Amino acid sequence: MAIERSFRGESAAERLARRRAQLLAAGFDVVGSAGIGQLTMTAVCERAGLTQRYFYEHFRSRDDLLGALFDTAFDEMFSQVQSRVAEAPADLTELARAALAALVDFLVADTGKARLWTEAIGDSAIEARKADSVLKVTEYAVAQAEMVRGPFTAAEHARVMLAALIIIGGQADTTAPWLAGKIDLPREEYVDQIALLFALGIENVLSQSRSQANRQGNPL
Repeated sequence: MAIERSFRGESAAERLARRRAQLLAAGFDVVGSAGIGQLTMTAVCERAGLTQRYFYEHFRSRDDLLGALFDTAFDEMFSQVQSRVAEAPADLTELARAALAALVDFLVADTGKARLWTEAIGDSAIEARKADSVLKVTEYAVAQAEMVRGPFTAAEHARVMLAALIIIGGQADTTAPWLAGKIDLPREEYVDQIALLFALGIENVLSQSRSQANRQGNPL
């Protein structure tokens, strides 16, 4: 049985974890200061103070690192969204406001993580990841909406899902221009406007679906 040796008080597993964390932190720094296009193995290793050998301990390529950066940022953001939503009142507008406030605060706090989100379109390494992330957030939002306004029939669920995906996907595309100051709204108003749009959109879809079902005299 192999004996794991420590070095300067660190086990081999701890050294691996530390170097991976260094590379990820360096990756966020590079993206934050120069953008996704400037993320290279060389730039990350220089920023981390590690040789290329240690890069390949953890990542097969630049794209592999970029994917890990995106996944790390999204998991952290989604966890913060869920925590904030769990504390919000059971009201569509308030739930949406809590989720959006968490998202905005997360992006404003870290330029590197914000640029990963806003610059994902067009980069094959993470473009599909962003689309999957938007879908995951939408499914979560629809589940929250159903807890407040449900239960939904299958047809209602499909219609609410469509409306929510349009709104949340659209919001994802407004993040970059808002952060760049091209949408001249303060944080609170930006959050409130989109939260209201989400709540009104979902309520409108449900109202139309249920009115149609009542006129037809049968369930959706």
